[in-house]
Amino acid sequence: MLPTGRVAPWYVAYLILGLLTSGMLPFLLPLMIGASAGQLGTVAYVTGAYNLGLLAAPLFGKLAEQQRLFRPVFFGGFVLLGLAFAAFPLVTGLAAWFLLALLIGLATGAAATVATLFIVDFTAKSEWEPRIGWLQSFNGAGQLVGLLLAGAFAHGRFVVGFMIGAGLALVAVLVGGVGLPIDRHGRAKRNPLQDVPMQQLLGATQLGPSFGGLLHHSHHLQWPAVLGLPQALGGPFGRFLLAWAAYNFGVAAFFAYYPLIMRQTFGVPTTVTALTYAAAAGLGIFLFIAAGRLAIRFGARAVFQAGLVLRLVGFLLLAMPFGLPVPGASVVALAGFFLAMLAWPVLSVSGTALAARLTPIGEGPAIGLLNASGALATVVGTFASGPLVHALGFGVVAPLAIAGLAAAGLLMLWDSRQPQPIDEAVSEGRSA
Repeated sequence: MLPTGRVAPWYVAYLILGLLTSGMLPFLLPLMIGASAGQLGTVAYVTGAYNLGLLAAPLFGKLAEQQRLFRPVFFGGFVLLGLAFAAFPLVTGLAAWFLLALLIGLATGAAATVATLFIVDFTAKSEWEPRIGWLQSFNGAGQLVGLLLAGAFAHGRFVVGFMIGAGLALVAVLVGGVGLPIDRHGRAKRNPLQDVPMQQLLGATQLGPSFGGLLHHSHHLQWPAVLGLPQALGGPFGRFLLAWAAYNFGVAAFFAYYPLIMRQTFGVPTTVTALTYAAAAGLGIFLFIAAGRLAIRFGARAVFQAGLVLRLVGFLLLAMPFGLPVPGASVVALAGFFLAMLAWPVLSVSGTALAARLTPIGEGPAIGLLNASGALATVVGTFASGPLVHALGFGVVAPLAIAGLAAAGLLMLWDSRQPQPIDEAVSEGRSA
């Protein structure tokens, strides 16, 4: 059992995971590779490798549960993370960077997935929501600290930053075992979040890295969900999944390059970009709560559409200064960047709720499909952005995001014209 109360010392390890993979990595990685590589496309390929590694998270969750390997998978993730962080600034070339980024993605997926399982497999169901909420708040705090650290090391001191990250991964190993539940009984194999009420799923939503949100896949329901894909694709749920994938595909290019774009295109110092992102992330913690309440009051569909509009406005502002003599271009770009980041909590919470309300195949598989579609779209979008940016420059990034968001908005607008009794259930506050 965990110690009395909702917070255990091992949550600090999850804070460090957020610090490294949600704060430092997505900021320092593009800057370091951009400074070392001759081609901008290399940044997208390496970032895509990280996202590709994240897709293996369901396998780690399944391995941990079926073979009772919770601790080895959890600690192994941090060990691998530390080794990869230490090696990153010591190697050069696309092949080496790609492999290390893939390993970091695998390590992140392993540690984050099992962290959630330590709650849902070892604590009473009544404790899931508060404990998951506390766990994710630790991750959000880690992201804030990681962004501030990244800003401090963004001026060419990449080796120091990555080595400090490797040391922090070791600290996570040392503190990660304090207060962990002990697997004294071989419990029956099961999908732990299959029957988690929606309020608890919303509590598991978190801030996450610039790639679009750390580990939607914090459980391992994707594979059963994929089996129900043919049944799910028809109707409003299928169109919502297409909207979710379109928006994630569109913004993937920007999130692969954003520190470089802000510095090279708009002249925004990397420290200022990091501070702006940190401010949005800090405010976003409160937006997660507000978005959940708004989804109950006005319906998840309306809140999701508002999130799309907010992020679209952000990218329209980012697109304005490209190639135009706009006075105060850096200020306009920073405002757009801030709004784009601020939209994530709104989209994350409402998207999760909407998937569960629209699904014809059950809430658990629906969340799995939501996670899988977003993750796959991010991977494809990130890899596709490499040759596009190499050929056309950073000017292609904002239009890609605008196109993806516009496509998502049109799909949601089409469905909003149809009768949606399921949204009425949301507005009435129906619990799952």
